[in-house]
Formats: sequence, structure tokens, C-alpha cells
Amino acid sequence: MVLGSVFGAYKAYETKRIADAAWPELEGGLYASAVTRGGVMSLIPGDELYGSGILEGGIPALTNPKYASVLASDASIADGLYGVDVSMNGEHRFYPVQILNWHGVVNDTWGGKDIAVTYCPLCATGIVYDRTIDGTVTTFEATGQVYNNNTIMKDAATESLWVQGLGIAVQGDAIGTSLSVIPSHMMTWDDWKNAYPSGLVLSTDTGVTRDYTRHPYSNYDTSQGLYFPMNFVSSAFTAKWMAYGVTDGTHGLGFADVVLSGTGINIAYLGEEKVIAIYDYSTKEARVFQAGDRTYAYDFAKKRLTDVETGSVWNVYGEAISGPLKGEHLLQYQVTRGFWGCLAALHPTWNAVTTKTPVEAITDETTE
Repeated sequence: MVLGSVFGAYKAYETKRIADAAWPELEGGLYASAVTRGGVMSLIPGDELYGSGILEGGIPALTNPKYASVLASDASIADGLYGVDVSMNGEHRFYPVQILNWHGVVNDTWGGKDIAVTYCPLCATGIVYDRTIDGTVTTFEATGQVYNNNTIMKDAATESLWVQGLGIAVQGDAIGTSLSVIPSHMMTWDDWKNAYPSGLVLSTDTGVTRDYTRHPYSNYDTSQGLYFPMNFVSSAFTAKWMAYGVTDGTHGLGFADVVLSGTGINIAYLGEEKVIAIYDYSTKEARVFQAGDRTYAYDFAKKRLTDVETGSVWNVYGEAISGPLKGEHLLQYQVTRGFWGCLAALHPTWNAVTTKTPVEAITDETTE
């Protein structure tokens, strides 16, 4: 009995010692399984959850958003500013970054979906999620905390904490739950208004007093550094290079704007799948597609992509516009656009595509 009591006491002591110990070191991403320290169960190191100086409630989410026409919105949005384009049932809506910077989340319902349009101003990641958790529709808001420079959100239903760039609950009752991603695309206002002149635009009439003509973090977007400590740093690209990440759920790739703008295309393997990233020089954006079994050649002088097998010409939207395959479309991946330093820290297993192509069969065409 005495031995059993001693063993029981030691086990209780050891359990408390482990629970009160420092958080295990983590090099990017999430723990493989939840860790408990000080009574807190978490998928990220609790001591790397940093306060931004903004108290909870200081970044008010929008829950009853109003919309305006393109014509009415044009005077208040600069042509080169980005926003999140969401399309459902043939309708397009634009959520300007200059509004999202101040609110973090727009809880919306349209097209038969309850969605959360989320944006992290420190990572420049705009991602749209279905805001349903285990069958319950809820709302989200930014907490003022960050992990690896990325916004931490809280949901109203379970009050769990979520990493914006991952859509995964890292603390609370919903821990380990993943939100479903709703397809979206980051575009400049100039490109969006010309492409969708009858679309609707998130209105600056938010019911909250904010100066939507300025960035809450001043010149952060054009500075070199990230604000908060990171537990993973990738040397593949500079931290503030804009990058485009794609994943198949297991593997991931990161394509850099700087590299793509100098090559026109990147081709790499996402697991076993060959993919092609195409740079749009008119919009300065990239799109990523399944390449299939074809070999592609890019004429940089003409900004023209062809497949070697048929000679068909493909545009930046993954559509064959001439040749035997005219009218065919490549399958497009959902892209997460953001600063490389953030994407790499949230997805440390993603491979950065640093060269034009690792596929030997790809060639340049320079003939007229």
C-alpha cells in the first residue's frame, strides 16, 4: 500500500512537472499532437502566442456587411490595391484589403454559403472559409494575437483559437478541427472592376469609425522585416517576397513572384503530380495548374506558352486558345498568396520552387 501510494504520488508529481514545464520547441507549423502546459492544451507553443498590442475586441469583425456598386466604390479604392474576389453562382464580390486590414474578418452569407472572409495584414494572406463548425454556423473575429506573425482568430460558438493562415483550431474545444476553404482569388481593384463591372464591393459604411485610406501598420507592406518572432525561417526566398502556395493536403509548393516574373513559368512536382505556375504580366499575379503528361515550352519574348506535344497555345487562365487542344482547360489549384516568411513558417514542409523548372524536358523557345 505504501509503495502504491508513493508511486501514485510520484506519478501525480511527474504529470504536474511535465504540465508546468516549458513548451517543446517547434520548427514551424503545428505540433503533431496537442501538448498541455499549465492546464492549456495547444497545437502551438503557448509562449509563442504573441500579443500585438491590440486588445481583444480592438479589431472588430464585420457581421452585417453592406455592399456598393463598382461605380460608387471606384473613388475610394486605388487601382493598385488588392482585395479578395469571391465568386458564387456567377456573382462576384470584392473585399478590399484596405477594409480587411482594420477588421480581419467579414462574416457573410450569400450564394447559399455562410462564409468568413479572413485576412492577415502582417502576412498578406486572404483566405475564405466556410464558418460552420460541426454543423453549427458561427462567426469569427481577430483576437489581436499572432503566431508566426499570422492572425489568431476566435470563433463565437466554442471560443477556440484558430490560425488564420491554416484554418485550424489550435486551442479550445474545437482543437484540431479544420475549416473548409471556399475558393477565392486575390486581385487588384483595377483588374477586378474591369473584369466584373456589375459585381458588388464591400462598403466602407461598416458602422465602425476607421480611416480606410491608410494602413494600420503604416509602411509595413514595403518594409523588409516581419514584426514578430518566428520559429521557422526559410532561406529559399526573402521573407517579404510575395509567394503563392499550393497543396494537395499532404505536399506543398511555394512559387515566388520575383522568380516567376523573370521566367514566366515554373514547373515542379506536387507529390507525384506535375504542376505548372503561370505568371500573368498584365495583372502581376500567378496561377497554378495541373500540367498532366504534357511538356510545356515558354517563349519569354512573346510571353507565350505552348505544349510541345501538340503545339497548342495556352493562356494564363489555363485555357488552350489555339491549336488542336483549343477550348481545353487545365485544372486550377487554389492558391494561398502571402509573404513567404509567413507561408514558410506555417507550412515548413512546403518546397520552394527556386528555379525555372526542375523538369529536364522543359525548353525555351526564342524563335520568331
